[in-house]
Amino acid sequence: MLLAACSSEASRPAPSPEEEGPSVAVALTPQVPAEEDGRRLRWSPYGQRLPLVAAEGGLDTELFLGPEGTRSVRLRLARSDGSPRYDRLFIDLDRDGDFGEGERVETTPTEQRGRFWSSFAAVVEVPVVDPVSGQQGANPYSMSLWYVEDPAEPAEAPVLRFSRDGWMEGRTVLDGVDAVVLVTESAMDGVYDQQDSWAVASADSAADVFLSEHARSLDQHNWLFERAYQVRAIDPSGRRVVLAPFDPGMTRAEEEVMNDDLKVDREAARSGTSVAFLHDFTEAQAQAAREGKPLFLDFETTWCGPCKTMDEWVYTAEEVVSAARAVVAVKIDGDEQRELAKRFAVSGYPTMILLTPTGEELRRTSGYVNVADMRAFLQGGEQALPPVPPE
Repeated sequence: MLLAACSSEASRPAPSPEEEGPSVAVALTPQVPAEEDGRRLRWSPYGQRLPLVAAEGGLDTELFLGPEGTRSVRLRLARSDGSPRYDRLFIDLDRDGDFGEGERVETTPTEQRGRFWSSFAAVVEVPVVDPVSGQQGANPYSMSLWYVEDPAEPAEAPVLRFSRDGWMEGRTVLDGVDAVVLVTESAMDGVYDQQDSWAVASADSAADVFLSEHARSLDQHNWLFERAYQVRAIDPSGRRVVLAPFDPGMTRAEEEVMNDDLKVDREAARSGTSVAFLHDFTEAQAQAAREGKPLFLDFETTWCGPCKTMDEWVYTAEEVVSAARAVVAVKIDGDEQRELAKRFAVSGYPTMILLTPTGEELRRTSGYVNVADMRAFLQGGEQALPPVPPE
């Protein structure tokens, strides 16, 4: 539904500046999260993968942040003396090609489900040109970096992942309302443009700008109470953004209803039961063969948000429960059953696979699947499924 809203907005003739109202330039300053005041973004993009290559003293990679010609930041993942795990990260903060004093971050690796996580926090200075003074400056770019070592997968190509933690923030007055404006990166390259994200809230509810439900792409409008605004322009440094009132052709309440992707699933009829999942693959496989029923595999993990949402709204919907009576359903934790995840080439969660009673794959899908599509997934396909048994 959100994509439909974006398409609707894109196809609408652009209002003239007079129709939109006067624009407002907002000065923004870089922010680094601080534990003591609790100011921290509650949403972030997926971790970007940085391939690691063997080097003397560790594993090397490069991080690219900032304008062309100033972007490359060298990193080295290493072990301290006697450590069996990677617990040091060297970052060439001054970009001189060497690792000097003050360019080392240390951590204590932790074990989670047989994997060892080395997590680091760092701040890299990104060169920028101030849009007001025209002077060369730098934005502190706060980030989290992590390396996951899996002893069960020694041939797996090593990667360092990172995601930004910081943001740009400023205050202004919009239509008489004291407002807080936040801009943060979605495309993590240190240069601000329409690929990135923004939020706006009244000064009285400033904490709202940190919540994921208030984040919008910079090419989308956002709401301050009942009035919509769009970003007319943003400086590559992120230090200046221009906002203007915008008419999306609907009220905020109407748009929220249109963009509520879960509304239909939440309102689906329920009988008080849920899909009868088994939790042992071998048992489920034998039962499917014995009963001549297709085998439905639902790969999940404990940290998978869409998996939990499907458990709540999809697998409790009466039409899905009814359709699932024609199959043998089994839930498989991909972290605990890694051999099965590898066997079925599962690379993301949730992943749903339907097999014939003899184990041949009929179809698969991944990501959140709504009630109607899940019913069709279970019932349709190349091989007719047995009729749903009566209640």
